[in-house]
Amino acid sequence: MAAEAKRQKLKTETAAAGKFALIGILATLTHAGVAGTLLETGLLSAYAANICGFLVAFGVSFSGHYFWSFAHLRQDGCALKSMVRFLVIAIAGFLLNTTVLALWLNLTPWPDLMGLLFSIAIVPALTFLGARLWAFSHQPAET
Repeated sequence: MAAEAKRQKLKTETAAAGKFALIGILATLTHAGVAGTLLETGLLSAYAANICGFLVAFGVSFSGHYFWSFAHLRQDGCALKSMVRFLVIAIAGFLLNTTVLALWLNLTPWPDLMGLLFSIAIVPALTFLGARLWAFSHQPAET
């Protein structure tokens, strides 16, 4: 029976990772769409539009992860706690992405596109771990 429980846990976690990726893509498209629209219509500067896009995308991302990606971890009365924790992770991810990209662009002779792809690639995995193990988990870690 222990083998079946492990198989089920692996299936649940794999599904959560896949859902996390889909929600991440949706949130990224939302961020780009909102920021691009605000910028191109002249309503906001690039920096202000980017912040607005990030905030709207955060709502999409949090809602999707809370109600779908990590629904198996959700507990009553923990929505605000999860939201605050996920906001910390999202801001940290944004800062990490920006820092890695800035370092790449200023310290390496390699192509800018390679640096952009590298900075984008490392953040989702770290964000998934933070979300799974801290933001949406309100019980002691299982062993």
